Amino acid sequence: MNSKDRVKNAIGHIKPDRTPLDGWFTNAAMDKLKSRFGFSDDEEVLERLGIDFRPVVMEPAEEFGKNAKWMDFIINKRAFSVSDYIGKPVGEGVYEDEWRVQITLNRDGSNWGYSYHPLNDMDLNKLKVPDLNSPGRMDTAIAKIKKFKTKFIYAGVSTSFRRGWLLTGFSKFLEALLTERVYIDKLLERLVEFEIGEVRMYADAGVDMIELLGDLGSEASLFLSPALWRKIFKPGMKAVIDSAKDKNVKFFLHTDGNIREIIPDLIEIGLNILNPIQPECMDPVGIKKSFGDSLTLHGSMSLQKTLSFGKPADVEREARDRIEKCGYNGGLILAPSNALTHDIPTDNIIAFYDYVRNSEGRVI
Repeated sequence: MNSKDRVKNAIGHIKPDRTPLDGWFTNAAMDKLKSRFGFSDDEEVLERLGIDFRPVVMEPAEEFGKNAKWMDFIINKRAFSVSDYIGKPVGEGVYEDEWRVQITLNRDGSNWGYSYHPLNDMDLNKLKVPDLNSPGRMDTAIAKIKKFKTKFIYAGVSTSFRRGWLLTGFSKFLEALLTERVYIDKLLERLVEFEIGEVRMYADAGVDMIELLGDLGSEASLFLSPALWRKIFKPGMKAVIDSAKDKNVKFFLHTDGNIREIIPDLIEIGLNILNPIQPECMDPVGIKKSFGDSLTLHGSMSLQKTLSFGKPADVEREARDRIEKCGYNGGLILAPSNALTHDIPTDNIIAFYDYVRNSEGRVI
């Protein structure tokens, strides 16, 4: 069974030959794996680990792209599915994306933060929406889709919630949800329209899945009340999902934190896969029992605890537990709950992927 069929089975709640695998790596983590295996190319590592997914992403607009590059200090560029991390340098350690949102590196380049939000003054006249019709946007993505025919191909788009706070600033955006609804409604209308445009382009190109990217909660709860999310953001997300129904594209939501209260809403509007089921705040077994007939769990391996501080035997034990308790009847894709960083023991990374790939790790 190839990767594409394996993932389709899992999403379709049909028992695959083994539990599908996914994962993302910072450059430093990928370099350690290449050194361990004696490989020179990232793709060799992904193949060796048995990762069944490959991301594609559209290129920036032609004029913007002349001076832009991947901000690959953040994460290995082969793991990107969203174009937010393509930027042009506008100062020392400062990069600006197509929306004019800026990221600034810290002094040693090991970390970063958002440093400029172009709509922080809430002047919608300053909104600069990138041109999706710029020539060549999809050339690289289409080539990759053709190259990896046996892999499960996905592309990512930022949700209107995420794009809204990136443009306005997080605190200002949350406050505006309650105090500036005219502004919010007009902004979200533009952002959902853009998101649908992205989704249609990827769906027409032949991707298998769209990743909706945007954290909605902390480890304690949602960032906003469930009622407010349902009123303001649920209709837009439904419109985005509905826009690709004719292409039979699957939809995947990445959101850290505890969002259990709105999982029934996500299923109602057509979401297929939820990531990362962060085990520090949402019990994967409980989520499987409550929603496993309608939803595929993606992720669930503890990055904060087991992968970071456990031993290989602990990692294998957690992987086995997930497969046995969450992988029955399919509906499970295993991956770390976020990107693997340089400080995660390489032995633990290899132990995880090798365990799931071997015969014992196929128990479902």
